[in-house]
Amino acid sequence: MFATVVIVVLTVSCFAQTAHPKSEATDSNVIAIVIGKKITAREKDKLSGLIFSTLLQQYAKENKIEPTEVELDAFETKFEEQEKKNKAKFEADQEQLRQELKSTSLSDRNRKEKESQLQTIESILKSTRKIKEMTKGMEDQMRPMKRQMAQQFVKSWKINKSLYEKYGGRVIFQQAGVEPLDAYRDFLREQEKKVTFQILDKQYESGFWRYFTNDAMHTFYKKEDGAKFINTPWWMMEQPPGE
Repeated sequence: MFATVVIVVLTVSCFAQTAHPKSEATDSNVIAIVIGKKITAREKDKLSGLIFSTLLQQYAKENKIEPTEVELDAFETKFEEQEKKNKAKFEADQEQLRQELKSTSLSDRNRKEKESQLQTIESILKSTRKIKEMTKGMEDQMRPMKRQMAQQFVKSWKINKSLYEKYGGRVIFQQAGVEPLDAYRDFLREQEKKVTFQILDKQYESGFWRYFTNDAMHTFYKKEDGAKFINTPWWMMEQPPGE
């Protein structure tokens, strides 16, 4: 749900962590290397993220990919606008569901579905109010955090856009933003050939590649929609997807 993403500030990962075989977690047990940095068995549950994020940051550095102040300002402005719209929509949906649940003609199944939807919305609104209360009077302290979030979102989009332009391929849906999945895979294959990273302990190899090669895990956009969403992120759209 797009609205959930823009209401709650999340630390997002570009892909889900995969399960790995058990291994003795000792600092001396090196299971992978990325750009000269050793990854040990103690970090096995973070293996995918450590390798991929390190390579993406290196790619951004090599290609001089950084958000501009104008881009960051545009993100923050749209984020604040979207927060207000989402809150209003959730409150309207909450009231509508409460009215619908007063009906005596609802089937048991329909009633349970609406009760579940209402609980979800009430939980989101409660969390939003709690965050607002906790941060009241802390606008100056929150400003750097909001800027950092904008930096993460905009830079991630610019990296994805650059990879898509270079490698092409299919685009998948993710709540935090669309991802050029095939471009990710081709980029990683290229980096592997250059020995920019190595998975030394082969029992972790299939787990690392699973996200990039298992189509069943993902929802793919049509080619034209994928290209549109990659080139124009939600904060640059007149009407973000999911509204």
